[in-house]
Amino acid sequence: MTRASALEAAVKDPTGQSTAFSEDRRVSDSNQAWLGKIVDGRYRVLEVIGRGGMGVVYRVEHLRMGKVAAMKVLHRDLADDADIVHRFEREAAAVSRLHHPHTVQVFDFGTAGGALYLIMEYVRGQDLGRIVDRDGPMPWARAAALFAQICGALQEAHEYGIVHRDLKPENVLITRSTAGRDYAKVLDFGLAKLDERNAPKRETERSQIVGTPYFMSPEQIRGEEVDSRSDIYSFGALMFQVLTGQHLYSGTTAVGVLTKHLTAAPDAPSMRMPKMGIPPSVDHLVRKALARDPANRWQTAQQLGEAIEEIYLETVVDATGPKTVSKKLGGGTLVFDTHDDAGSDVRLRRSDIDAYEASIKRRRVSVWLSLVLLAAGGAAAIGWLLLRPPGVTREEREPNNSIETADAIGRTVRGFIGKRISATEGDKDFFRFEGSGRRVVTVMVTAVPNIDINISIDDTSGHSTSIDEGRVGEGEALHRRKIDGPVIVSVGQTLAKDQKQPTENVSDAYELTILEERADAGEIEPNNMEADATAIEPTYELRGYLDTRTDVDLLRWTGETGTYIVVVRADAVPLQWKLADGKARTPGEATIELKKGELIRIERNPAQPQTKPDVSWSIVVVGAGRAN
Repeated sequence: MTRASALEAAVKDPTGQSTAFSEDRRVSDSNQAWLGKIVDGRYRVLEVIGRGGMGVVYRVEHLRMGKVAAMKVLHRDLADDADIVHRFEREAAAVSRLHHPHTVQVFDFGTAGGALYLIMEYVRGQDLGRIVDRDGPMPWARAAALFAQICGALQEAHEYGIVHRDLKPENVLITRSTAGRDYAKVLDFGLAKLDERNAPKRETERSQIVGTPYFMSPEQIRGEEVDSRSDIYSFGALMFQVLTGQHLYSGTTAVGVLTKHLTAAPDAPSMRMPKMGIPPSVDHLVRKALARDPANRWQTAQQLGEAIEEIYLETVVDATGPKTVSKKLGGGTLVFDTHDDAGSDVRLRRSDIDAYEASIKRRRVSVWLSLVLLAAGGAAAIGWLLLRPPGVTREEREPNNSIETADAIGRTVRGFIGKRISATEGDKDFFRFEGSGRRVVTVMVTAVPNIDINISIDDTSGHSTSIDEGRVGEGEALHRRKIDGPVIVSVGQTLAKDQKQPTENVSDAYELTILEERADAGEIEPNNMEADATAIEPTYELRGYLDTRTDVDLLRWTGETGTYIVVVRADAVPLQWKLADGKARTPGEATIELKKGELIRIERNPAQPQTKPDVSWSIVVVGAGRAN
């Protein structure tokens, strides 16, 4: 392709401002026709959320899991173009391989209603271009983190041979991390191709121009073959705009802008915005990315990311305390959060899709093998097949609202009291904690702000325990429970008397923790009956909890009859303890006579206000005059 023809091709999109998640400016009848439809038997189309260069973007809901995603549908008037359809299919195949946390995930694609579609991660946030338009130039101290994150996404894509070709601020969404910091997501690989060195020869020869005039590399404009260094140039133009609030080059026409990319020398960002205090090292970093010759640029996104980190450490004085450290981009030491708030609502993720498809495959195999085993009379084998534990997860995987669909978990798992099952039945999550034999476990769940959360535990021997002591916005805990074998833990919500509908909270996750503890490390629940009393030995400090406001802990003295000093401590005053004489005693030290086998009763003091849902206590019995 000649330079003139390349420039002419670029004029077809003089603004280049539309993105996959930009504001919808053309909600046509054809766009609306998708609303309410079920796509591929799995996705219900909810609303139009934006338009891209290749199609319309909808918010959809996965019917089985109740989680939301974004669906990009190719424009119908473009669906007959073989080149565009081919590009779309290659986008799906290529981008679905990307897993970087700063890349918008693509995890499904197909054909529906005569159009091609992609199912991708639904990200709540604003694009970087809109933020700069609204707020003006971004200080280097803030922008550096975003630049490093974008480099991480590009680095992974380039390692897969994928060149973005249309990198611009509008194709970077800014959301928030779980810690409340800026979190970048590179999106809209709709114009990306596989690295042309790995592409079919006939397509390489065509070298069609793809991109946005303000951010296109010189080699793109000339219609030459491009590699990952073309993205480095586009990223340099992006950094320039973010730091200055201005395009690198401007003009009255797209051709004028493109010509400057080919002939002009880039300004230093500090020259455009001297009041922003942009350091000289940042000027050098940006201008090197904008070198006209690819050989003179940063050669890889990793190399550029490391330079960003080093310059940040040299130029930014962090007056707010230590930075959150989680994962390095490359060899530098400036690091950032690796999780956005995607886990903070019911948005569909790749792990959900993988788990769902794996469960379907597992069920199909189970049914087939069950029939084979049944024909052979293998009932016991069928039971093993259907009940065998799957791999554990640290994130809730819907659907898990029954014992049969319980998620297998390890020590901790994050989940949500999300989509209601019905108008009167709220979401309930079931988890399976594997193990064998008799054990002692503590189960805790953190609070959800607008929900009265509850938990219950069931084991294979028929023991069942539940707790709902906390109020709205409080957590729950069951300490040191005796269980046999695997255990099922369920997390749900308790409705207020005047509450008509269960609450849905797709923004605040709870964390469920299950700790397996030593049997001799404290009391063992339940111990509110004489037959279950926990043994207490001389000089041994025993610890326990009153989990509920009506909980009673019974301890049995195993020492010899005699006079002893009993020291009882509690983290809250409203606790009392009694012996056979029935006298209520408060925490502290007391010299008393204990008979071998005598019961010590620990309970809440009903005359005192109950300030905590659970109260921890400790007790130690020593010989008279030996208390400590």
